[in-house]
Amino acid sequence: MIMKRKTIIISLICILSAVIIVMVTAVFRGRKPYKNVDSSQIVSATVRLTPPDKTIQITEVTELVKLLKDVVIYNEDNSYTEYSGQGVTFTVTMADGTQTSIMAYNPFLVIDGVGYKTKYEPCEALNHYANILLEQTEKLSFADITHGTTFQATVIEITDSSILVKPVDGSLELDSSDKFSVPNTKKLALQTGDTVEIVYNGDILESYPAQLGEVYKITLLEQTEADAMWDRIPMVRINGKLYYDTGRESTVSGRCGNMDGEIISTVDGTEIPMEDNQSNFGSGFGYQYGTEDTIEIFMNEKWFIFEYREDSE
Repeated sequence: MIMKRKTIIISLICILSAVIIVMVTAVFRGRKPYKNVDSSQIVSATVRLTPPDKTIQITEVTELVKLLKDVVIYNEDNSYTEYSGQGVTFTVTMADGTQTSIMAYNPFLVIDGVGYKTKYEPCEALNHYANILLEQTEKLSFADITHGTTFQATVIEITDSSILVKPVDGSLELDSSDKFSVPNTKKLALQTGDTVEIVYNGDILESYPAQLGEVYKITLLEQTEADAMWDRIPMVRINGKLYYDTGRESTVSGRCGNMDGEIISTVDGTEIPMEDNQSNFGSGFGYQYGTEDTIEIFMNEKWFIFEYREDSE
């Protein structure tokens, strides 16, 4: 009888040990939640990168599917909320109408809000893929601006979301319409009478006021004299180049705390700065270099964008 009990106990211990071994092995081996996913099952996909808080439409999902198949997750772990860094969130809509959210946030993968420890390399590959998409999108946007159609116009009316402009005499756009309604998505600080330069894709929609197909950029060229604070557009000279106020406030977050330079001298608002680190709107302002030949100047607790214009001097 005693031997029989010992045999039962030993058997139970063996079974329990086997279960523990299987569970531990499963935890350390992980699983591939998307190993069976197929491109034909996905009808749409986007990725949002935070920072810089940009969402990109993924038009070709083959590469994304390949990367998802390699993803390995281990134990559930929601401590990702205690970490900081860039997260890339893929939102995938399937053919059956279901939608799933997958955030690559090394060393975590967050699926529909639930965090898991993940294998480093596949997760890093997802992050790298998202940043390549971002870089390609930004290059395309810059190419659009470079090859877009440009015209100058006078601001005749301003609303919260758009401006009404009249093309200057001699412009081809004036032959199409004497009024254009243009979206002011950047919230430029404009006033009636200002002269602006507009870059767009060349398409003019048949409406009145006329509308432009896609607007790439609006630049303030000249302020109206009636209410202008300065006789010239605020400008600053840095490293021999003149940078002009765009009227836009920077949206960059998480910037470095160190300044790249400081405006140390000033001239009258009617004059053009001739010395480096000199402006026509004041001194003592720190600045940092921006993207696409811009600088960002810190004034009144805000960052303002100034841009270099190649044909301005």
